[in-house]
Amino acid sequence: MKKKKIKTFHGKIIYQPSGKAAEYSHFAANFYLGCSNGCHYCYNNQGITSGVLGGLEVRLKKSLVDVKTAEQIFLAELGKWRDAIIKDGGLHFNFVSDPCLPETIDLNWKCINYALLQKVPCQVLTKRADWLDHPAVQEALEFKHLIRVGFSLTGCDELEPGASPNLERIQAMHVLHQAGIPTWASIEPIIDPQKSLQMVRQSLDCCDHYKIGILSGKKSYTPDHIRQFVGMVNTLNPRSVYWKDSLLDFIHATRDQIME
Repeated sequence: MKKKKIKTFHGKIIYQPSGKAAEYSHFAANFYLGCSNGCHYCYNNQGITSGVLGGLEVRLKKSLVDVKTAEQIFLAELGKWRDAIIKDGGLHFNFVSDPCLPETIDLNWKCINYALLQKVPCQVLTKRADWLDHPAVQEALEFKHLIRVGFSLTGCDELEPGASPNLERIQAMHVLHQAGIPTWASIEPIIDPQKSLQMVRQSLDCCDHYKIGILSGKKSYTPDHIRQFVGMVNTLNPRSVYWKDSLLDFIHATRDQIME
């Protein structure tokens, strides 16, 4: 019997991620290549992928032509796939760049507002803490039942020279949480387990959900270190945790086992 072919969508802006990214969202939107956060460990800055994904230079994807055309393309793709996106949990901004950079915030948040008005849930992931007063952001945050805001937290400011300090990100998360906005944190990659644990501790009272995954490639820690890290996180009793496949495979465990 032939397997049923799964229909997938990959537009100029909206697409269905694969691999590790799919553990964050089934649908995502990317308008820009490049990211000025300059994280040393990021695939944006590593080898051949830096040429494809933009490295430190932030620029609109060539296929989008200009901002006005990008908006039109986004609206067309959103209209085509709205029902599927809603059914699969919403739309993620962004995997290739940061939606809250000075270069990217206007277009990203204008389109986030388009989506929210169409009742499409949206989630944001950023390493910036200096964007909450932007008018389009303030407009979007009125949709408290549809918007989720996440911050990448590693505890390694020295490896993220263009980003806001990790503690400032947590302070921004506090502001959002107190305003009733659902918050989440990407504790990925774990570079130093103790620093990642500190990030969980310091955000515990304002973070509704954690997604936690390990560093790709060569690591300075062993599976035993990560097993200990998992145990320590569980003792903190966070509201909700998703342990990524990379971490589970590294310590040869299942989600049920590490939540026991």
